[in-house]
Amino acid sequence: MSALSADTIDARRGRPLSDVVRPRTEQAWQPVELSVAQRHDLVDIWLTMFRDVYVHYAQKRALYGFDAVRALYALRRQIPYLSAAGFVGELTLLINRLRDQHTQLYVRAADSAVTPYVAALPFLAESYGEHLSPTYVVTKISDDAGDPDFAVGAVLTTWNGVPFANAVDRYAETLTGGRPDARRARALETLTQRPLEFLAPPDELWVDIGYRLDGDAPGDADRTVRFEWRAIEPAKATTATDLIEMRTRRAIDATSEAARRARKLLFQPLLWQHDRAGNRRTAKAADWIETSFADAMSARRLTTSHGTFGYLRLWTFDVDQTDRFVDAVADVLGQLPRRGLIIDLRSNPGGVIDTAEQLFQLFAARRPIEPMRFAVRATEAMATIAEADGNGADFGDWAGSTRSALDLGEEFSQHLPISDADACNSRRQVYRGPIVAVVNANTFSCGDLFAAGIVDHEIGSIVSIGDATGAGGANVWTSSDVEYAYHAARLSLPALPPGISFSISVRRMARTGRSTGVVVEDVGVPGEDRYVMTRTDLFHGNQDLAEFCTGLLVAG
Repeated sequence: MSALSADTIDARRGRPLSDVVRPRTEQAWQPVELSVAQRHDLVDIWLTMFRDVYVHYAQKRALYGFDAVRALYALRRQIPYLSAAGFVGELTLLINRLRDQHTQLYVRAADSAVTPYVAALPFLAESYGEHLSPTYVVTKISDDAGDPDFAVGAVLTTWNGVPFANAVDRYAETLTGGRPDARRARALETLTQRPLEFLAPPDELWVDIGYRLDGDAPGDADRTVRFEWRAIEPAKATTATDLIEMRTRRAIDATSEAARRARKLLFQPLLWQHDRAGNRRTAKAADWIETSFADAMSARRLTTSHGTFGYLRLWTFDVDQTDRFVDAVADVLGQLPRRGLIIDLRSNPGGVIDTAEQLFQLFAARRPIEPMRFAVRATEAMATIAEADGNGADFGDWAGSTRSALDLGEEFSQHLPISDADACNSRRQVYRGPIVAVVNANTFSCGDLFAAGIVDHEIGSIVSIGDATGAGGANVWTSSDVEYAYHAARLSLPALPPGISFSISVRRMARTGRSTGVVVEDVGVPGEDRYVMTRTDLFHGNQDLAEFCTGLLVAG
């Protein structure tokens, strides 16, 4: 690969966030202005979603003791006393109390040009050690940080004078996640790269970071460095799906996917540049295997004290062509040792359900592959939507059971697969060695699904960093998908105000195989073995983790 182009350098440098969120008018960033009538419409829309569509409503109400419908009625009474920004803030907090990353309100800035940006600081913070006493360190820096001492390996102590751990936890409370470890992982993932399409911009225009180096004596004062927030525009990968027919067949955390792309621009700019140029085959580095889907996966031979094994990193399942992606994975698997394989799913935000499920046949000896099952709420609206001709491609299979469940007073329709079972069983097994999959609390949505399938199809075992995967158990739709479904069913739905959109969990996910019927939302997929990340892992290519996993492969 060549050196960085001027365009990549400019994209990586970005522009001061103050130029985006505080334009020359000196007015602070504001959400789109909502009239009083539009605020009432927005309350009506979410009342409709919670009563008719939101598939986890009863589960969330029982688990978190929070009735979102009653809370919306209370918010409606407050409309006369709230500004537009105050109303949006209260509604966002209300929705986030469901702890569902699939179900989110998205509010554009009054200036729509803000939307494509990610607010970024030029470093990545990660942690190692036990969950209750983590150590936060700098693991990547994108360019000259302005302080020659601030370098990879620095231990982070404060964020604007607040102890760093406290700052992470405070930020985590504004986000979603059913478990404390999941909320913290989600916070750390976007702490220094925040997609403005999905998250409000930081309150501050710069951040003072306190840190320490290995050679600092216990009595020495913390070192400090100031970073200005910058706005970068990482764009989607050229292989990411933008096909209309795939939009309703996804299980993905869009915020995490956008943050992942920002990290690639900042910390792997050559790979980002190669992707933007439309080149279809590349490798992460010299000892990695070339692939036509380098943004979605990486693979290499991995040598530890136990021998030489295969390593496959699945970064995302959000790809444009499932068949070609499965071919590409099969191709790299054929180049890996048969002694054993590590499938690394850490921080995989999900993607297209069919893509994830069609990969299982490459690993599974036992057949048939049973796709994950999904169900909708048994409400009058969902029954009508499922029966509408215009919704047949999405809900035709669910129509009869939704109406029957409604008549019988049951909560859900029949659980049925979204993926085509024939397509999931049309290929031969490619990899025949033992397999261990690694997950963490940011393994989400289709990442949850894939981890579950590894266990449920007896493909391999799971090593969990933290308690379990991120616990995103649903097929997620955008507001435009919901609007079309209502229109096709000739059901009324208040118009969304300009600049407002949302995503929502429409079909709940239930496992198959030996875990038939077990839900994923709020539970996740725990590992048979638990692992705690070490400092060596963060700074030396996951060496300790690789030793641990290959030890399991040999023992298994």
